[in-house]
Amino acid sequence: MLGAAGAVIPEACNKFGANCGPEAVWFKTGALLLDGNTLSYFGNSIPINLVVAVIAEVVLVGGAEYYRIINGLDLEDKLHPGGPFDPLGLASDPDQAAILKVKEIKNGRLAMFSMFAFFIQAYVTGEGPVENLAKHLSDPFGNNLLTVISGAAERTPSL
Repeated sequence: MLGAAGAVIPEACNKFGANCGPEAVWFKTGALLLDGNTLSYFGNSIPINLVVAVIAEVVLVGGAEYYRIINGLDLEDKLHPGGPFDPLGLASDPDQAAILKVKEIKNGRLAMFSMFAFFIQAYVTGEGPVENLAKHLSDPFGNNLLTVISGAAERTPSL
């Protein structure tokens, strides 16, 4: 769900005055991180190459999963949803917890559908969702799904 927000928020911030890098479009950010074989963060080179970063992530996440496995694969884990993962106590009532789980699943499905739409939109237009929304709002009859499908809009598939 945060991925869908992360595809929109940096581009919107860049469009409305914040500096989130030269191009804050979600499908181009991976290229900004790689500078040859090293990682860079806002133009500053990080002395760790990509392979070392991936290995460190696998070891750290693997360690957390190993810790979870050796303590038993209990489906009703005492840490979820409760304890430090529920600071507001929203899941203290079992009925309310069941309702919240259904809401989370529905919101997750909506986020997956929106990401699929972002993928298709990026392939067809070569632009991010905020730029496409701005173009549509500036000319709703000239920039919409039908004009893109019919080829009336001057767009070429990219990526």
